[in-house]
Amino acid sequence: MKSLILDIETGPGPLAKIEPLLPPIAAPSNWKDPAKIEAYLAEKRESLIADAALSAVTGRVLAVGLLRDADPWFITDENEGDLLGKTWRELDCRKAGESVVTFCGHRFDLPFLARRSWALGVPVPVWFPRDGRFPRRAFTDLAEVWACGDRSETISLDRLAKLVGLPGKTGDGADFARLFATDRKAALDYLANDLRLTRAIFERLAFPEYVPEERPLEAVAV
Repeated sequence: MKSLILDIETGPGPLAKIEPLLPPIAAPSNWKDPAKIEAYLAEKRESLIADAALSAVTGRVLAVGLLRDADPWFITDENEGDLLGKTWRELDCRKAGESVVTFCGHRFDLPFLARRSWALGVPVPVWFPRDGRFPRRAFTDLAEVWACGDRSETISLDRLAKLVGLPGKTGDGADFARLFATDRKAALDYLANDLRLTRAIFERLAFPEYVPEERPLEAVAV
């Protein structure tokens, strides 16, 4: 099976835009100490802002990485709408028989791209499955392959890479936005490593096409 590896990196949206979108925060109703309540609300607010990159409501796409042959390539743009449009066009141009391969892409990367596109008015391709049922031959989520149908079975890309003898990730995705702002090359090197890890795991987990052995009818037990 031919593969087009896809991975996205996200960051929090501008604070002025996401703050009205944060869920309401309230201290426990039985608390009376104003100082304690104020500290609690401040801590919860900081936690929500720290996790903003994980939600398409409060986050944004910073970079999209793709890997087909030897070298990855990246889609970045200060205008997120333009970035999303370029990404869909790349996916529209995938080769015949090529599967878009991700790790947790059916639950995170692809829905995040679609939700941010809807939020910004960017057209989402007609082939994108609105019900979340990605065609198996066209899309491969390695986290789902690993789970073997058991939804309770989860594993991170880093742990799975190390399990199969690979060196693992070179950083933490939670730091990507900061790194992207301060050292763009280092951020994209981190993304490139994730792409290569994903391809190596794909090569380990992907099942080849099964062709049944032909046997004469008389040799088949009944």
